[in-house]
Amino acid sequence: MNSLSRRNILKIGALWTMGSWVNRGMANPIPPHHQEIDRFIAQYAKKYNVPGLTLCFMKDNNVVYSQAWGLANRKRLIPTSKQSLFRIASNSKAFTSTAIFLLIEAGKLKLTDTVFGPNGILSQYSYTSQPQDWVTTITVHQLLTHTGGGWGKEINDPMFEKPHLNHHELIQWTLNTHKLEYPPGQHYDYSNFGYCLLGRVIEQVSSQPYHTFVHQHILSKIGSADMRIGTNETVPKEVTYYSQEEIKAYSMPIARMDSHGGWIARSEDMAQLMTQLFIPLDNPGTAGLLSKESLAIMTQGTTAYSEYACGLAVNSAGTAWHDGSLPGTTSIMVHTKNGHCWAGVLNTRTTTPTQISDFDALLWNIASLLPNWKMD
Repeated sequence: MNSLSRRNILKIGALWTMGSWVNRGMANPIPPHHQEIDRFIAQYAKKYNVPGLTLCFMKDNNVVYSQAWGLANRKRLIPTSKQSLFRIASNSKAFTSTAIFLLIEAGKLKLTDTVFGPNGILSQYSYTSQPQDWVTTITVHQLLTHTGGGWGKEINDPMFEKPHLNHHELIQWTLNTHKLEYPPGQHYDYSNFGYCLLGRVIEQVSSQPYHTFVHQHILSKIGSADMRIGTNETVPKEVTYYSQEEIKAYSMPIARMDSHGGWIARSEDMAQLMTQLFIPLDNPGTAGLLSKESLAIMTQGTTAYSEYACGLAVNSAGTAWHDGSLPGTTSIMVHTKNGHCWAGVLNTRTTTPTQISDFDALLWNIASLLPNWKMD
């Protein structure tokens, strides 16, 4: 049993039911835009049976609005907090891409470097059932942009097969069982396995475990002390995940998904990543995680698909973003052309196709309500 009193437990349930989980311990009146945000959150939560969520909005490296709603654990009636950790799923790819570009800036890697074959970064892997001329030409850039020629997520995603295999065993098995469908560089096919490979590239080039490199070179710089690779054992501050589908949240091989979908984080960690990536553009003269030159390449789509760059989706309006989705979790992080950053995450996922797009719309609606924000 947790330390909440019965009175507080009843209060939590009532506040969440009314959609009013904002600054309830404050003596000052609640600002009108907070009340409107409450209403939007309550509507979304009711529609999709959301246990809890957190949001963080930033501008000019400052937190403009950050809050938590609902429950991290329904059974124990533990409320979410700003420090709650959630699985962020494919938003992990942006952290991996950033790590790759840091190695490029350090002169240890090039986008044109090949991954497999005798001269590849991961030359230790052998295979017999692949078209040799295709596999040996796959480059780091093609993995970043999901144009490696195959291993897509829609059918027989290798990352969700053979859960007992470790990274090395899975890569070897995939190379010998999942043939490429297209010549590398010509076709976009979103590939979790491609980002698993990038994690191993980071390890090979840096001589460090993937998570250690990201902690030392990214997380320490954005103030994300609690971020870690998830497991199926809940850690302190981590929420409980509620799957609304046949696949259960705790059946995921989450630790093996490290570089493509394995991180657990706060909403503020995701917002901080977007802020620190784009701050050289938003505030010229301010140093960020990467140079402006690296950022320009990182946010450039390909001829195969112009709306996905290197670990970030992009559009002609100047918005960069990513979303993440796994049984039991949904997450989104955004940077707009005029320097607004935000992120949100919740501890459920439904089978309803509109759930993620409605979550995105919810965050844009909240952004439009924040004082002194010019959204166009």
